[in-house]
Amino acid sequence: MSRSRNNCKVGIRRKLPALGAAACLAVMLDGSVAYAQSSASNDDLKAQLTQMRQQMQAQQQVMQKMQQRLDELESKEAAQEKAAAAKPPAAPEAHAPLVAAATAPQPATPPPYRPPSALAGVAEPLPEGYVRLGETGNLLKLDLVAQLDTMADNTYMGSKDLFVPSSIPVRGQPFYNTGWRSNLSAKQSIFRMDFRRETDYGTLKVVYKNNFFGSGTGDMPYNLQYFYGELDNDRFSLLAGYNISAFTDIDVFPNTLDYEGPNSFTFKYGPQIRFAPVLYKSGDSVLTLPLSMEKPNADVTVPEGFGTYSRWPDFVLGLRWQAPDWHIQWANLFRDLRVESATARTRSTNGYAMQLTGMTKVFERDSVQGWVSNGRGYANFLQDISGLGLDAAFTREGDLRAIRARGWGAGYTHSWAETLSSSLSYGYLRISPNSNLLIDQNLPKSTKFASLNLAWQFSERAMLGVEYLWGQNIALTDLRGQGQRLQTTFRYDLNP
Repeated sequence: MSRSRNNCKVGIRRKLPALGAAACLAVMLDGSVAYAQSSASNDDLKAQLTQMRQQMQAQQQVMQKMQQRLDELESKEAAQEKAAAAKPPAAPEAHAPLVAAATAPQPATPPPYRPPSALAGVAEPLPEGYVRLGETGNLLKLDLVAQLDTMADNTYMGSKDLFVPSSIPVRGQPFYNTGWRSNLSAKQSIFRMDFRRETDYGTLKVVYKNNFFGSGTGDMPYNLQYFYGELDNDRFSLLAGYNISAFTDIDVFPNTLDYEGPNSFTFKYGPQIRFAPVLYKSGDSVLTLPLSMEKPNADVTVPEGFGTYSRWPDFVLGLRWQAPDWHIQWANLFRDLRVESATARTRSTNGYAMQLTGMTKVFERDSVQGWVSNGRGYANFLQDISGLGLDAAFTREGDLRAIRARGWGAGYTHSWAETLSSSLSYGYLRISPNSNLLIDQNLPKSTKFASLNLAWQFSERAMLGVEYLWGQNIALTDLRGQGQRLQTTFRYDLNP
């Protein structure tokens, strides 16, 4: 009898299956019958059997309820585990700090190699190094770059902080061949803020950046470089604000330590709206059609009493093929150049230019950059002659004529090691004004530029570099002047 009871207990511990309960009942009934036959009458036996059946039915009901409760608990536990696995990260509590760690998606592949000599704060930042701004859904990345440049020039230059070949005095001009001089500058220091958030239409970005190459007085005059918003998705990008012109291909800018860079590079900032639809995709390569409308800044040599204006903005129409390791871009610029006087006299001409740029990766970490441009009335876009009034000028007959200009250049970056790189660049620029234009003959007709540097990334966020620069200026009178510079650069980049 005791063995039968022990077997029943084992059946209960094993979730009380129906067959186990029936077996226990049978064993107990058999034992009860044998016991009843030997010690009681038939009536007592029937009464006992009835009582035991009632007890067993009550026990079966209790066991069924216990099994049902156990099944419910197991189902509830499985549902809770499934919900916890699918639940998104919890939002910060009301008392959480305003800035919390961001959960921006990390890049699936390692970031592309950037040589130590690459300009700080130029490349589009990857979604890392951001912080989340409370519960707003906005991410923020701050970058501070502190940079000091020391320069030694072998002659006078119009700009002490920039190496500008067109400012080198030619023979016969003041300060020609005046000898060595030195300078220190921290104007390449940068403050940059990148905001971004995900929307139903793609990634929305707002970018701000400034350095200290402004036109004000003092050692560090403020200079705005970027302040724009951009909506980017897999079908198009839409940009509005203050940014580099769409005619400029910043991705082919050589890795010079000098801020100005090659003389023939096209570089212009201004308010604009830009739309770049995606025309075609093939794997990781994409073909886009950049279109922009930009603020016109006519740079015209005018007589006293005249001012410049334009009837419509500058327009840029381009075509760009972007692949993982190379790209090529074709851009076209259209301009309206006009002057007017207080007596309502107006003169006008058209400006236009075409530019082909490209960059390709070479070997494992080397790269080649190149550009060529040609046109009329676009001198304000060319590094070396911007601001000299060479977009257009008056003829002796009183007509306004756009001045032809052309330029080309190339750069090569070689990585000696992961933390050591060199960059070589060259640029050539020439203007061809008509002989009857009323312009200053001391202005440059042609300039040349060359640079070679060595940059060492001696820590994760610090770089030391040295660069040699050479330039030549040929005036419209064919008189020449040359200049050389030796520059060292020390840079800290807080959050590249």
